Amino acid sequence: MQAFLTSLLGFFGTLASSITFGGMFILGIILSIPMTIIFIGEIFNYQFVLRAPFFVKVERRWNVKAVAVVAMTAALSVILQVVGAVIVIVPGTITFRADALIRFPFGAIFGMPAVWGVMISNIIGDALAGSLGPGSIAGFVISWWMAYLFYRFYKSSEEYSMLNGNSWGKYYLTTILWCFLGAFYLCTNFQLLNLLPTEVVWTAVFPAVIVTTFIGGLLGPVVARVIGPAAKRYGLSRDEMQYEKE
Repeated sequence: MQAFLTSLLGFFGTLASSITFGGMFILGIILSIPMTIIFIGEIFNYQFVLRAPFFVKVERRWNVKAVAVVAMTAALSVILQVVGAVIVIVPGTITFRADALIRFPFGAIFGMPAVWGVMISNIIGDALAGSLGPGSIAGFVISWWMAYLFYRFYKSSEEYSMLNGNSWGKYYLTTILWCFLGAFYLCTNFQLLNLLPTEVVWTAVFPAVIVTTFIGGLLGPVVARVIGPAAKRYGLSRDEMQYEKE
């Protein structure tokens, strides 16, 4: 297993080198600009849509359930971050990103309250680890996107409860999409801020983000299969919470 994962890291590192670090940086800029604009739009309750005028106002109201979901998501994510950090898969490179087990599916099940909870958990996690700094800004944006993609791509309770094969397939495709988007966004910002040598950013950090997050999220559908129906039953799912209305 370790040999396979090490080879995967090497593959993505080689891929980055073959594209060239400058090319990777340009791709990262192209992806980062719309990701940042969409993130800022959501702060002000404007959601991107694929039709003119491309951003629509979404009516949202905070209630007790929504606040509880934010707190629950943030707390569980921080706890799983700590737990996962001690589970070493490849020494010196890959630890088990246990927080991905809930970050991905919770966005689908609980909607935007979970998305904000995931972002908050990243800030808390960095603060507790003593690593809060300029790089944390990119970190909390890509953490926000972890749950946000699932919030946007999943709609019905049947989907977010993983009741059919299509939902499982969509889960893994969305996870892979985030792995690349998140890796590009983080590494582009690391290079912009000159936090690490460029070669380290693209041949070490970039592959590690992709591989560790995908492994951490592998059992996400199982979590969703358990949590999804329970959330709906107790009125905490995105449908029952009545948090937003277009």
